[in-house]
Amino acid sequence: MTTNKTLQGSTTTVAGTRFRAHGRVDMWMEDDVLHYEATGPFNEEVFDLLAVAQLGFLKTLTLNGPWASICTLRHSAMSTPGGIQRYTEIMQSPKPPSFVPVATAFVVGPEIEGGKLMVPHFERVYTLINRPFQIFDSMAPALQWVHAMVQASRPCA
Repeated sequence: MTTNKTLQGSTTTVAGTRFRAHGRVDMWMEDDVLHYEATGPFNEEVFDLLAVAQLGFLKTLTLNGPWASICTLRHSAMSTPGGIQRYTEIMQSPKPPSFVPVATAFVVGPEIEGGKLMVPHFERVYTLINRPFQIFDSMAPALQWVHAMVQASRPCA
């Protein structure tokens, strides 16, 4: 498979707050899929950095038509309660329509610390914002699902 990775963003490129961020999120666009690689554990501050990095990254893209996102978790899925609350607030905040994916998948392998514990929290966030959401344990089925969701939301010719 050939990949068309364009532009990259990261929480590491955003000036931090008074408290140190725990976790890291890198992002890149590959065709019509915005990939996130999130290395945890996570706290509230990393989600604040993510909001800034993500907005800045999306502003650099030319988004023509529907797209989807996949977040691959690395090392740990654990987050503080404040982190989950902040992520929920960020996801519920209004965004320009072109900045909203048609679907989101998370890849949470069985080796990810706290994966099974945190999955219900992620599912709750995406239920609250009414976005199609699925959890997968590997990339191939996640890609297949998001590509199907993108295709299904394209206007009929």
